[in-house]
Amino acid sequence: MTGFRNISAVIFDMDGTLVDSEILTAKAVSELCVENGIDNFDMDCSTFDGVSWTLIGNEIVRHYPALNVVPGIPDRLNEIYHRMLVNKLPKVIRKARESVIAASEHMQTAIVSSSHRKSIEETIRRMDIVEFVHFYVGAEDCLEHKPAPDGFLEAAELMQVRPDECLVFEDSIPGLQAARSAGMQVVAITQGRSNIDKHAALSDMIIADYSELADDFFSKVRK
Repeated sequence: MTGFRNISAVIFDMDGTLVDSEILTAKAVSELCVENGIDNFDMDCSTFDGVSWTLIGNEIVRHYPALNVVPGIPDRLNEIYHRMLVNKLPKVIRKARESVIAASEHMQTAIVSSSHRKSIEETIRRMDIVEFVHFYVGAEDCLEHKPAPDGFLEAAELMQVRPDECLVFEDSIPGLQAARSAGMQVVAITQGRSNIDKHAALSDMIIADYSELADDFFSKVRK
């Protein structure tokens, strides 16, 4: 099945891994730019997958130097994104809910996201998995964000497990890099991705979505 070993905790990323919400990131960036007078928005937002609003804000200012005088860009991006999330939860990745539940039946589970905690809370509430997510770490819980390993290491500490006993599900390259840097075992979610070779180099297993997991996957990888 896999080469996974001694797993005692499962960590899920959220955006792009549990819900197909990364499209909201692009919409939030576009809306912020338009409301600040950028009429010919032309940014490639695909590079923003998995990273924090602070890093995205820095990229926006680099691309549009005139926005350097706009205060609180990361906070405004978060506000726009969260409003969109509340208005309509994005499509849940196939079998994501069932996999969180299945994992929680055998070991501790956590979410580590570059989104803020209120967005994590809204998402797991709407997915109806609150009772199956034992811990979650949001952007405001870390000094450094993906691709830094801080969020994953914080989750391992909360669950009181060693990093190498954690299995991470991630979809973005920064997230995969962060999980690898944390010394964790990794499954890459590649739904809708074109750069699968990069995902393969940073993961132990690749799946398009959770429907590719065997029904007994979590019981078999458990420590």
